[in-house]
Amino acid sequence: MCASSILRFVCALLGAATIGAAAENPPRIPFVVGLTTVRATSETRGDYETLRVVDAITAQGYRITASGEVPADDGSGLRAVSIVRRVRAEDQREARRIRTYFHSADPETFAGTVPGLSAAVVADLRRTGRAQVSYLDVRVAFGATSVRRELAGTLVRVDGGTTTLPMLVNGRRVALPVIHAKGRLADAAGGEEFEYLALDDPDNPIVLRSRGAGFSSSLIKIEYPEPKSAPSPIERELAARRPAEIYGIYFSFARADIRPQSERVLEQIAGMLRQHPDWRLRIDGHTDGIGGEVANLDLSRRRAAAVKAALASRHGIAADRLATDGLGQSRPKAGNDTVEGRALNRRVELERL
Repeated sequence: MCASSILRFVCALLGAATIGAAAENPPRIPFVVGLTTVRATSETRGDYETLRVVDAITAQGYRITASGEVPADDGSGLRAVSIVRRVRAEDQREARRIRTYFHSADPETFAGTVPGLSAAVVADLRRTGRAQVSYLDVRVAFGATSVRRELAGTLVRVDGGTTTLPMLVNGRRVALPVIHAKGRLADAAGGEEFEYLALDDPDNPIVLRSRGAGFSSSLIKIEYPEPKSAPSPIERELAARRPAEIYGIYFSFARADIRPQSERVLEQIAGMLRQHPDWRLRIDGHTDGIGGEVANLDLSRRRAAAVKAALASRHGIAADRLATDGLGQSRPKAGNDTVEGRALNRRVELERL
């Protein structure tokens, strides 16, 4: 069902994956406007990242926007995809029908469904270790969607309450507590094995990893706004004259164009530089190991230059306080043989001069 790049994107707007060793105690992930989850999809041409942003929350429910720049299947370049969905508060609390696929031509609301696991399902898994759910297997034909099958059954918790998944959260590697459940969901024509690893929090049960009827999905990053009550991790690293790794700046696929979702982190960096007018920084670009070494070196340099240009032109930082360099794929943080490792390698680093 998810053969094309674009269909793979919309078939897996939720998800997550093992990122490597965790370095800090896990924070509680708040469900707030600006909460962003990032998924990387692997293609022969390289990885591309798709983002889901919570951009409105009311007493009636919330709105999410999923966006990405996806390689076109005909090889003609990139195709921008942006899809909006509204989820009713009662559905997030109680719905047991899961619909993760939605198309740009669809209505924004699918009453009675949730794009992941609801609070009721997580509560059942916590309390009894079992939860009844159904999954809507959606197909697309001639630009319209329809439910091909509704698979129903029981998810059974398969951990002892101690499962964690390492994850990048606001640029820090932490181990998040998760609920791990599996089950066979079926209709009269047969069934499929499903598996979910979701954040162990009924108020915000983000699905971190999932697989089922023709899909497999993994998140690689979670970002959310933090109150300015203390120095940020970026500021702490730079104050100690250690390099600061930045994962919240998003670029277009294989290009140096900075995506709009990067503005929160760019403003954070600019605000820090305003507070420390004596600081000068070098911005280093890093890539994964997909593609040629020469091309990656050039891409990393252009991405570092793009960050400098954004800080100078949009955030008022004097250009002479910023130097740039690119190191391509020469300094990986993890192996390049997994999508999660490559996501760690694609980064910007800041260093005080």
